[in-house]
Parts: sequence; C-alpha cells; structure tokens
Amino acid sequence: MVSNREPYIHERNKKGIRCKMPVGGLVAAIDPVMQRTRGVWIAWGSGNADVETADEKGRILVPEDDPRYTLRRVWLDPKEVNEYYYGFSNRIIWPVCHLFQEKARLLPEYWETYKRVNQRFADATLEEARPDDHIWIQDVHFTLMPAALREELPGNNIALFWHIPFPPWETFSCIPWRKEILGGMLGADLLGFHTASYVANFLGAVKKEFPEAQVSTSAVRYRGRITRVRAFPIGIDYNKYREMSSKDSLRRRAGQLRNKISVQQIILGVDRLDYTKGILNRLLAFEKFLDTHPRYLGKVSFIQVASPTRSAISEYREMKQHIEETVGRVNGKFQRPQWTPIIYINRHMPGDEILMLYRIADVAMVTPIIDGMNLVAKEYVAVNDNGVLILSEFAGASEEMDSAIIVNPYDLDGMVKALEEALSMTPEERARNMEPLRELVKEHDIFWWLSSFLEEWGVELKMDEGAVDEIVAGTRRAR
Repeated sequence: MVSNREPYIHERNKKGIRCKMPVGGLVAAIDPVMQRTRGVWIAWGSGNADVETADEKGRILVPEDDPRYTLRRVWLDPKEVNEYYYGFSNRIIWPVCHLFQEKARLLPEYWETYKRVNQRFADATLEEARPDDHIWIQDVHFTLMPAALREELPGNNIALFWHIPFPPWETFSCIPWRKEILGGMLGADLLGFHTASYVANFLGAVKKEFPEAQVSTSAVRYRGRITRVRAFPIGIDYNKYREMSSKDSLRRRAGQLRNKISVQQIILGVDRLDYTKGILNRLLAFEKFLDTHPRYLGKVSFIQVASPTRSAISEYREMKQHIEETVGRVNGKFQRPQWTPIIYINRHMPGDEILMLYRIADVAMVTPIIDGMNLVAKEYVAVNDNGVLILSEFAGASEEMDSAIIVNPYDLDGMVKALEEALSMTPEERARNMEPLRELVKEHDIFWWLSSFLEEWGVELKMDEGAVDEIVAGTRRAR
C-alpha cells in the first residue's frame, strides 16, 4: 500500500509520545486487511515524533499494541512538502480536476519536486516489494509511480485509485505535464475512479494524448499492456455510524442541543473550508430563501460547519474572508433577539459533535460545486432517520443517490425551491424519501467498495490461517 497519509502518526506532546490513527473510512477499511496480510504500508512520515519511533529505514511495526504489519515512512523536507504536496498536488492537480483551472499555479519547480518525490516513494517501494507482491497506490499524489515501478517489477500486480474527480480533457490539458501523468498511470493493471463519468473523462484524455493506444469503454491497450479502468463508488462504515449515533449519551446530548437552538427546523452544511464545496452559493441561496419566504423568519436556522484546511494557501484565506463577510451580512439583515439565521462554526469538530448535528438536522445541504464523491451525504443518511438530503448534481454521490433532491449549485433559485420542498415535507414524505437512500448507503458501504475493488483486481490475499474467514465474517457483520 502506498499513500500520502500514513495510518499511524506519532506526535510528541507534554505527556510524551502519542500514537494516533487518522479519522477516515479509507484507513478504517484497509488497516484490517494490512494487519491480516502482514503487508507493508508506505507513506509520508508527517508526525513530529515519527523519526524517533522508526528505525533507520523509516520502518515501524503497527499497531503498537499488537504489531501486525510494517509501516515504512518516507521523510520529506519542508521544500518537498511545500512543492510536492501543497504545490503540485493541491495547487495544480486539485484545482484543475475540480474545474478551477484558473486557480492553478503551473510552476515548473512544483513539477520537478513532484517527480522527485514520486521517485523517492518508488525507490522505497522497490526496497520493500517482492516479485509476487500486489502494489496498491492511493490517489493523485503518486501518478508517476505505476510506470516507474513497472519498469523494475514487470510481473507485479499494480493498481491505483484516484480519489477526486477526473475532468474532461479540455480542462485537464491545461497541465503542461499531462502526457507524463497519464503515461505514469497507464503503468497500472487497474485504475479505479468514483464514477462512470470520471472513467469516461480519463479514457477520453488517453485517446487525445495517445492516439496510438487502443481505448475501449473500460480498458486501454498501450505499449503491449492492458490497463483496466473501472468505477468503484466509495462508501462509509455504515454500521459504525449507526452504532455511534445511537448511543444513549449522544442521543441525550443531541436532544439538549436541539432544545437550545429552539427553532422549528434546522438546515445543516458540513464541509472542509474549500472552494469546491459551494459554501458561499449555499449561504446566498439561504439568504434568498429568507427574502422570498418571510414566514420562515425565526423558525429555521442554518448551521454551517466549515473546518479549516490548507490555510497556508492564499485562495483559501480569501475564500474564508468572503464566507465570513456573507455570514455577517445575512445575520445582520435578518437576526432577531432570540434567533440567529446562520450559525457558523469555523473549527475542527470532534466526531461526536458532527453526529449530534446529523441527528438533529431536518435538512442537509450537500451542494459542492464539484466533488469526487462527498461522504457527508452518506454519513447524514446513515445517521438521520427522518431528514431530507439536498444534493448537488456535481457531487459524485449523485450518480448513486439520485432519489435525493438534486440541485445545480450555481442555480440559486433552484436551491431556494429545493429548500421550500424539503422544509414543507410531511414526516411520511421524509421517510419515503430517506428509505431508498439509507438502503443504498448500507449496501454500498466501505467494505463493499474494498471487496469490489479487490475482486476486480483479481487479488487473492495471502493471509494468516483463519484470517480469510475472519475478514469475510467481519464484512458480513458490517453489512
């Protein structure tokens, strides 16, 4: 396994060194597989105590309490972090793939550092890999690795999963190094994307850049090799969300919070503070809704959680300022002594607090300008039994979750109508609306995603005795 983010991070604080596991469905799904296969996970060692807890090669056995596999950390200096991660990954690939190419900083030094870091990770992988090992590369940080590894390991089974949108060629082509990126990816046996449209966009880009390649609707034959390209929509750990949100203590705290807010209905947005998430458009739609539906004044509040992210990048600081100015203006326009129209939360919230908000929200607005998948939509559906989901047609999740209220986030009038429809639904209408969404999220969970990918990849995992039965049983329980 190769990823930018590591599954275990060691950090030093006043009490000593603490090991923590990043929150996220990907680590939660893959870590048990790595434990049972006793594999090697290669990642950037980003914790401030990572170096002193690893050996001279950056290796450490994890998890600490019951070591089962090797975490191989790759060290990056500040310049590499700035230019490979914040630069190429987040200021070139991220904006271009989210159709914000005007925000891209197409600097040659970013590309040179990105190439160098990809080679460093490839070298670490070559040190660890055996001829029969399966190598799974995660996301846009390592697009050059499949081809680099293929030269040295021609017989190994290599896969890459792309976790964000893949744009049309007309957009992607603004990257001067697009041919090298696509050629690097074609070193894999299997490429995974979230949706069929991203698959089609990738295949279209390959046709443009490599006219000599044979391209079908699901595969590319290039330089004598075949790369299969498939859609695997990622899910969440449905059972875990249901279990956590159903705890008596959390239900009680959620009820107290609902009484404290004291309005008839609550609309909720939960996002990272990113320009792709459509937060500003959503708030402007809510302002227009209050302007055109004055009977809701004092009766509905909008809670917007906007977790800080990438604050070192100027575009994010500017966007934060625009959002905060809009919140202030809308609240100044409509606020009453006992009622705040927009409750804006700009901090990292613990998972239990997010679950409480999911439980009490009558409507969730998940309206990104574009999003690879957007798991907030699936988390809300898993936790809330009687809510309404308003979902952007440009979120990857809309390809599956088409029974939600689908909107165009650029169309403020359309979002106003969606809000009116959602807030006026009867409990029976809400239940009918939510049931098919919940069944979809339950069936197509993170374990379904993982097993679907491995099955398509043709990977038969070598596990300890009894581990196959254990992981199958665990998957069934999760479903």
